[in-house]
Amino acid sequence: MDSITLISLSLGLAALGLAALALPLVGQWRQRLRATRTIDAALSRQAAVAAAGAAAAPPAPGDAAPAAAAAATAAPAQRAGAGIGARLGGQLSGRFDQRWLNSPLGKAVVTAEEERLLEQCGFYGDKARAVFGGLRVSVPAALAAAAFAWRLPSLSGAVFWAFAVFALAFLVPKWILQRRASNRLRRLEDELPVLVDMLRLLQGVGLSIDQSLQVIVAEFGSMLRVIGPELMRANQQFATGRSREQTLQRIGRLFDSEDLKSLITMLTQVDRFGGAVQEPLRQFGLRLQETRKARMKEQVGKLTVKMTAVMVVTMLPVLLIITAGPGFLGVARMLTHLSGGTR
Repeated sequence: MDSITLISLSLGLAALGLAALALPLVGQWRQRLRATRTIDAALSRQAAVAAAGAAAAPPAPGDAAPAAAAAATAAPAQRAGAGIGARLGGQLSGRFDQRWLNSPLGKAVVTAEEERLLEQCGFYGDKARAVFGGLRVSVPAALAAAAFAWRLPSLSGAVFWAFAVFALAFLVPKWILQRRASNRLRRLEDELPVLVDMLRLLQGVGLSIDQSLQVIVAEFGSMLRVIGPELMRANQQFATGRSREQTLQRIGRLFDSEDLKSLITMLTQVDRFGGAVQEPLRQFGLRLQETRKARMKEQVGKLTVKMTAVMVVTMLPVLLIITAGPGFLGVARMLTHLSGGTR
């Protein structure tokens, strides 16, 4: 038995293993989908029967108002039944997502690092992780199958291309998440001075930390594209019973930014012990501006070095032609006259 046959058998066994892992999950998903549809249909029929009975009942002369009230409440009851079905469907879908993520294949595809990257990119919850894991498995498998079929006349080439395409397609989503997370971190660094200035102004008019954060999210959330949604999520968690320190520390752990961690530490200390925060915020804002200026100077220095190579490649030949060209032409003419005189 040669190596190509062994590789083909190993690929076949791996495909059978993936199918064995996926078939129970697909069966559970179809069962939950059918259950959700059945519940929705039953609730819709029940609401329709109730509405038809209320409309068909002959109203007494003095019962015109109750009949009208029953007819008016029929449509809300139907919508309520549909809403219950949708909630049950959402619960079943959530359980399916949890089972898929807790399966061995789900844990291997969506690790703790991928979960952190998804949260840094703004994708939260089991639904986002389940969709990411499903796409990360299905898309590379489909592309690998297409590459295998494309190079099928040559079995060794087909196996090589299938492995290469699967590996590349499996790693590309993580690279995209890393790039998006790094871009969001850079935008967060740019938004921090604006956030500090807003907090200082709102504290100056007498608002508390909680009120200031609520106003920033409600009125200026569109300006803060990265930190705004995170503060909104922190406010929602604070409204459900978590402490302000826990909600803010989550943002500090999510983004690897020392300035953000310093700001969160300052806000949590003020929220716990009280005290004036305007002057510390002003000094912190000045330090952020100095840090931003230093970072911009560093970027300008790097850009100058990069532009030097561009100038050497593009402008140096032109300068040589303009400055040394007449001299070279004069030397060529002189050599031509000398050669003609010697003849």
